[in-house]
Amino acid sequence: MVNANHFLPKVYLMKRPSSRWMVGRRRFIKSIMLLASSIIAVLSALLILTPQRKELLDGEVIELPKPPKISMSVEEAIQRRRSIREYKHPIDLLRFSQLLFHSFSKVENGYGALQAALNEIDVCVAVGEGRVEGVKGGIYLYLRDEHALKMLKEGSFLKELASAAVNQVWVEEACFNIVLFSDLKGGVLREGVVELPHLCAGILGEKVYLAAVGLGLGCVVIGAFYDDRVKEIFNTAKTPLYIIPVGVRV
Repeated sequence: MVNANHFLPKVYLMKRPSSRWMVGRRRFIKSIMLLASSIIAVLSALLILTPQRKELLDGEVIELPKPPKISMSVEEAIQRRRSIREYKHPIDLLRFSQLLFHSFSKVENGYGALQAALNEIDVCVAVGEGRVEGVKGGIYLYLRDEHALKMLKEGSFLKELASAAVNQVWVEEACFNIVLFSDLKGGVLREGVVELPHLCAGILGEKVYLAAVGLGLGCVVIGAFYDDRVKEIFNTAKTPLYIIPVGVRV
């Protein structure tokens, strides 16, 4: 005779989990939640706009054309390098773009310990009215990552800048002036001079010289000026290191 109870489903009673197992489970869930929070934080940080990107949203920005390579060899540029103080204008936008890119694009390798310091030098450009094709007269900040100019002030300020540079007329007669600024942080103080930012300014100044020669332009590096007056023109608290007038060679 078949027992009917044999076909009834068996009910299994689960044992109550031990307290040790429960503690381990809570720790596992907590670890997963912490990991998820960390991933969300990292993704959020990647999506946040950098300060330079935020500035792009605040003012007029000029995207410069993609610069081709300079055809002249470095050896020839070194041999022909001169300080030029007489210019004609205007300068075409492509050569303007090339000079800024090949002189100041973001340094990623080849400079060792100087890499970060070179990228921290602010590059500002004072453009004369009608002297650079397609660019209004004004004060600009060069944005390395974007290869673009952000307008800080509109108008021609070359006369004021020349006055601040002890009335050196080539500052006013240039197509544009490059002014390098630094907050002087991270430099080694030696005999009252912060060396590192000035060393970086010297490297960047030489790059301007070589790029200018290769592009048929002229420039001269100026170190004599009234710091406070230059700061006022560019509306910055940082210290000016160099003024570099640039123009088409006569």
